[in-house]
Amino acid sequence: MDIKDIIKEIKKTDVAKLTSEMIKIPSYSFLKKQEEAVAKYIHRFMQERGIDSEIREITEGRYNVNSVIPGKGGGRSLMFCGHMDTVPAYDMNDAFGGRIMNGRIYGRGAVDMKGPMAAMMAAFAGIKSSGMELKGDLIFSALADEEETGLGAENLVKEGPFADAVIVGEPCFMDICLGHKGLEWIIVEVLGKKVHGGSMESGINAITMAAHLIEYLTGPYSAKLAERKHHCLGKPTINIGTIRGGDQPSTVPDKCEIRLDRRYIPGEDKDSVYKELEDIMDLMAADHPSFRARVKSMYDGKDLMLHKPFCTDERSSIVKAVQKAAEDLQMPPRKIGAFPAWTDAGVISGYTKSTCIVMGPGDLSLAHSAEEFVDEKELKEAALIYGRTAVNFCGL
Repeated sequence: MDIKDIIKEIKKTDVAKLTSEMIKIPSYSFLKKQEEAVAKYIHRFMQERGIDSEIREITEGRYNVNSVIPGKGGGRSLMFCGHMDTVPAYDMNDAFGGRIMNGRIYGRGAVDMKGPMAAMMAAFAGIKSSGMELKGDLIFSALADEEETGLGAENLVKEGPFADAVIVGEPCFMDICLGHKGLEWIIVEVLGKKVHGGSMESGINAITMAAHLIEYLTGPYSAKLAERKHHCLGKPTINIGTIRGGDQPSTVPDKCEIRLDRRYIPGEDKDSVYKELEDIMDLMAADHPSFRARVKSMYDGKDLMLHKPFCTDERSSIVKAVQKAAEDLQMPPRKIGAFPAWTDAGVISGYTKSTCIVMGPGDLSLAHSAEEFVDEKELKEAALIYGRTAVNFCGL
């Protein structure tokens, strides 16, 4: 047996069918026992191929799956990691049909990220069935709750399993993403004084006050953030995600709530993010004496791990293993950059010694959309790259 046998075995798994079958198992946000059914599917897939696997209940009704092909010793360990949960169907028709048409697999989770998980599972199964032993352990972890609070990743970093390197398979056309920005979701509650619209001069309009704040955040503050730049991750950002306020047109509103998405880079941290916002509230009060506001995390009261930024050195051994895999398979060189969104790699990198990259098949812009799909050809190529990377990194 040689490496060609591993490639041959990987190709035996029908990744399109595997993706379709997992799409047909709903696991969207706030579904009761959300990941249980798809976790059992993955667990069964592994067991049927003689791979050690466990389903772990991380909190009531929420599950991770951890599978391992033990190494024979003397090599580095590698983890393939993905999340089983998806966002709801929203406006997607036949979201859980798993339709395969013209070389594409359609459905909720096709790229985010049941398709990438299927490619990882195919690589895993191929290495096992080839009969070849790697020196280092090969691990596959399917996690819960990435789309909401990250319970699956938190359990992983607390209880393991652990690996020297981790590939998180979020969609990025199989480019090598060295890291991404940190993330805070923030509530700003702007306060006013409620009165009848006919006596508006005696009230304080919270929406008007919020408009002054938004003007500052999207103008001078965003310009200030743009002056900061990380060599890989780019500039920090702030996004006005939602705004809610008021009761009816003839009432001066006394509350207006703004929800913000703040992405931050190395050199910033959670404390500095909130300190800057508090300073902005003071500045607004100085310019508008009636301005009052409270700033807090959307997850106040929940003991969640920090969503810190990370950036892996492009000279690291896992990056080199991927680059060599593409070369070995006579595929185009992998581009190197940063991932534009948050992933479980942020928690894993921030709270373990694992070296992390993000690399998965598919187009991120299709995630959460009404036309979510993944190309079968990309899945097949991804499975081969994952498998060859495992050989290069873990050793034979």
